[in-house]
Amino acid sequence: MENETFSILLTAWLMLVVAIAAPGPNLVATASTALGHGRKAGLLVVAGVATGTFIWSLASAFGVAAVFTVFPPAFVALKLAGGSYLVYLGFRSLRAAWRNTPGAIRPDTRRLSPLASYARGLGICLMNPKSALFWASISVFVVSSKASPLTIIEFCIAAGLSSFTIYGLYAVLFSSHGAQALYRRATRWIEAAFGAFFFMVGVRLVTA
Repeated sequence: MENETFSILLTAWLMLVVAIAAPGPNLVATASTALGHGRKAGLLVVAGVATGTFIWSLASAFGVAAVFTVFPPAFVALKLAGGSYLVYLGFRSLRAAWRNTPGAIRPDTRRLSPLASYARGLGICLMNPKSALFWASISVFVVSSKASPLTIIEFCIAAGLSSFTIYGLYAVLFSSHGAQALYRRATRWIEAAFGAFFFMVGVRLVTA
């Protein structure tokens, strides 16, 4: 049982890592701030995003678990909805990779205080409406793992740390010269990897 729990949580964590590394609003905010204001401001945005990731992970894991306890059939409905959304994300990313569409990252020249930089990262992470569906998908795996509350909290902490580490690397990268050219060359492959992974996980979630 412990091996099965670990395997399910590992799948959920890999989903999160791939989603963090792939292009999206959090990455755009991090990279744009780092390009326009330097590494320190970029890392403050990252701290906000990581805080938002931790909040989302806690809310989805324990909130969804409470709903499933009160109304067990909701698990099947959420499993189908979450799996379908992952398939949609995968398809959209594979299409973007095929078309090789350019990224939306541009230097942010607006004045930003340290607190405003942190608040920007936190707000973008928490207010993105697509995050709800994504975290609902991950919560299906976390809840189905039957892990203890302590283990789930450890998973949420790992989610926040992973977010800070990956976006932190992006902040460092985009605060250096030549970052945009490097990113443009890698974007297509990042999109393709993201799309393939989530398409497969989504199909597995729907058909399991």
